[in-house]
Formats: sequence, C-alpha cells, structure tokens
Amino acid sequence: MEVKNEKDAGRALALSRRRALGAEEREAGSLLICRALARLPELRSAQAVLGYVPAGSECDLRPLYETLRQKGVTLAFPVTAEDGSMEAYVPGGELVPGRFGIPEPEKGRSRRLAPEELDAVLVPCVGFDDDLRRLGHGLGYYDRYLARCTRAAAILTAFEAQRLAAVPTEAHDRAFSVLVTERGVFRK
Repeated sequence: MEVKNEKDAGRALALSRRRALGAEEREAGSLLICRALARLPELRSAQAVLGYVPAGSECDLRPLYETLRQKGVTLAFPVTAEDGSMEAYVPGGELVPGRFGIPEPEKGRSRRLAPEELDAVLVPCVGFDDDLRRLGHGLGYYDRYLARCTRAAAILTAFEAQRLAAVPTEAHDRAFSVLVTERGVFRK
C-alpha cells in the first residue's frame, strides 16, 4: 500500500477511535493533559506559546491556557491562509471562524508573533505512534510552520485512543521529542 493510502487508513482509524470517546471521557482526559502540560519544563519557562483551538473531538487545552495567561505567558493561536501557510497571532479580540471553521484570531486586530519568538508550540494530531511520529489531517500546515520555529519546543498532544501501531512517514514528516496524553508525558 502506498504511503498516502496508509496515512488515510491510519487517519480513519484514529479519528473513529477519538470520536468514540464520550464527552465526559474527553473532558477528563483533556484536564489530565492540561495538568501534565503545566508541569513540563518547556512550558514552565515559556514566555510565548502557540496553542490551538480544539476542532471537533480534539483534546481541549483551554484550562491550560488560563493557567498560562495567569503566569503572564503570551498566548497565540494559528491563522491559516489559502496558500497553505500558517502564522501565530496573539488575539486582539474575540476569535472568529477561520478557513476550516476553527476559531482563530482576526488578523487586523491581532499581533503576529514570528516563529522565532515562540518558546513552545502545542501541536494537535489525528494519530501518533510509539516513535512519536504525528499523523495530521494531511494539509501540511504544522509541518511547514514547525520547520520555521528555530527554538520552540514542539509538544504533541493527543488522547491515547489516537495511538497507532505505526505512522507511515515521508521526507517532510518529523518525529516529536515530547508527547502528552491523559496517561502522561512521553519523551524520545
């Protein structure tokens, strides 16, 4: 099976598992993930973090964002463009629906952070494996953006239900050094 087909099969499996989690299980798992993230040295020392707004059944990191804000951390969120690029913006008001219906900062009212200003990037995924390889939606936004983040710690977040036996990879795919699930922190 070619890599694209293998990735599509992995996406379908991981998404069905994640969607099968009940609302209470997702909420409890999200809180455990937030607590583990808050204890990470990479976030405890961070001054600027790129988070994400959960889409569908993704883990919800909003409790962590409140903790980070209380510590004075600058919190940004992705803004995507039609050309496949992504940038980090600190919201200057309410978030508005973006290209995929996911809330994001309104560019005209928000402040852009350059990738080199970020200390950490929290990265959602569709699936992952024991080697901390990430399977995304296949559009490459995070792959391209993380390649520009010269000093930020890239931290993968997911529910254990999204764990796959193996994630097929291509040249542009990267393995992560830190993954946080509701079962704890995993490092490579």
